Amino acid sequence: MDKINEIYIAVTSGLLAVGLWIFKRLFKSIDVAHERIDKLESKFVDRAYLESQLVPIRTDLKIILKHLLETKND
Repeated sequence: MDKINEIYIAVTSGLLAVGLWIFKRLFKSIDVAHERIDKLESKFVDRAYLESQLVPIRTDLKIILKHLLETKND
């Protein structure tokens, strides 16, 4: 019975180690991919471009806020 217990613990520990290794490797490659994307974005996206893309969103937000403030008083 002790031998079975030892084998079970060894197999479980081995499977856990393999699972953790795969998990760590997966998230490391995701982090590396994010770093590469960040480097590319910093080359192609500048502040002026972002501001030009945000202008329509800001106007929509102003319209929504104005409507909400008007209906709040009713």
